[in-house]
Amino acid sequence: MSTSMAGEQAAARTILIVGAGQAGGRAAEALRARGFGGRIVLAGNEPERPYERPPLSKTVLLARDDEDCFAGWVHQASFYEASRIEWLGDCVERIDIANRRAEFRDGPPIRFDQCLLTTGGRARHLPGLHDGPHTYSLRTLADAMRLRERLARAKSVAVIGGGFLGLEFAASARSRGLDVTIFESAQRLLVRSMPAAFAERLREKHESHGVQFIFDAGALCVDDTGHGVRLDTARGSADFDFCVVAIGQTPNDDLARLSGIETDNGILVDEYCRTSAPDIYAAGDCANFPFGEPGRRLRLESWQNAQEQAIVAASNMTGERLAYRPTPWFWTDQYDWNIQMLGMPDGTIERWVERPSADGKAMLIGLRGDAIAYALALNQGGELRALRGLVERGTQVDPVVLADPAIKLRQLGQRTA
Repeated sequence: MSTSMAGEQAAARTILIVGAGQAGGRAAEALRARGFGGRIVLAGNEPERPYERPPLSKTVLLARDDEDCFAGWVHQASFYEASRIEWLGDCVERIDIANRRAEFRDGPPIRFDQCLLTTGGRARHLPGLHDGPHTYSLRTLADAMRLRERLARAKSVAVIGGGFLGLEFAASARSRGLDVTIFESAQRLLVRSMPAAFAERLREKHESHGVQFIFDAGALCVDDTGHGVRLDTARGSADFDFCVVAIGQTPNDDLARLSGIETDNGILVDEYCRTSAPDIYAAGDCANFPFGEPGRRLRLESWQNAQEQAIVAASNMTGERLAYRPTPWFWTDQYDWNIQMLGMPDGTIERWVERPSADGKAMLIGLRGDAIAYALALNQGGELRALRGLVERGTQVDPVVLADPAIKLRQLGQRTA
C-alpha cells in the first residue's frame, strides 16, 4: 500500500471517546499530538467541556468571585475547534460492538473504527438516600456550584465520610466559617489510604481548626426534611443545616457491561488499556487494570491516573505498544497542608522511616526489605519527586542514611544510581 493511500485511509477513520472529563480531553489531545488525522468525537453527559476535578472541593468553594471561581479547564474552548475535535454534550446509551456503532440519547448514532471509554465514576450514595433539598454529593462542577451557594447561607454541615474528599470539603467549609462534623464508619481516618500515625496527625490538624469527628458511626439515618437534616446514629441525633455525602464513587461501567464488554469493579482492561471487545479501550477512573504481582488488579481514582492512562491508551490506539505500569501518585490540599503520596501503603510495608524536619514539614517512608515502596510528604512535594525513580526501580537504600536529614534525597538517588 502506498503512503498516500495509507494516509487517506487514516484520515477516513473515526475514533469515538465516550466520557468528556479529564481523561477524555487528554486522550483527544494525545491522538492529535501523535499524528492521528481522522475524525475525533468526544462525547460526554455534562454540558461543560472537559475539566479537572481536584479544584471542585477547594478553589471553587473558597473563591470570592462567583464568576471566576473555576479555572480547571483541561483546554481553552478554542482548542477543540482548532484541533478538529467534535465535542458533544450527549450521552452514549449503547455500543453495538459488532457493527461499531454508538447510539446516543438525543443525537444520531455514530459509527466508529475505534472507541475509548473514559466514563469515570459517579458519587456513591447511602442506601435509600439520594441528593435532596439538604443532602448533597460532590462529583461534578454543577455539584460544586450548588454547594458553593449553600455554604454562603448555612451555619452547620454534616460530612458523611472521612476520606480525602470529605476532609477537603470539611477544610473548605471551616474556612468559610461553618460548624463541621464528620461522621466516619471506621475507627480512624483513611484506613486504606494512609499510615495510621499520619492519619492521626491529620485528624489533630482538623480538630485544631474546629472540626468534630464521630468515628465508628455505624448505620446512619438521614432525615432530609423541613429546614435542614437530622442524622440519627446509635449514639443519638444531631441537627444540621445540610449534609454532604462523600463515601467514594462507583465506576461508570454500566454502558460497557450492557454492551457486552467485561466488567468487574470497573471496565476490565489489559496492560495496553484494551477491553475484551476488539478496538475498544478504556482509561481513567472507570478502568480496572493489571498492577504489580500477576493476578493483581487495581482501579485508581486520581488526577495522575486519569491523565497518564488516557495518554497511554491514545498512544496504543495510534499503533504504539505501551504498557501502562504507573507508580501511583496522589495529593490533597487541606488548610495550609499539601500532602503528597507516592506508591501504595499496603500490607507489604515492613518498616517505616520518618525523616526529621521542621517548619511544618514531614516525610514518612515505607520500606519493603530495603527498597522504598511508599512515601508521604507534608509540604515537601519537591523532595518527594526525588524519590520517584528509586520507587520505580525498587532501589535498595540504607534506612539509617534515609533517616538522616543532612542527606538530601537527591543525593540519595545519586549514591544508588
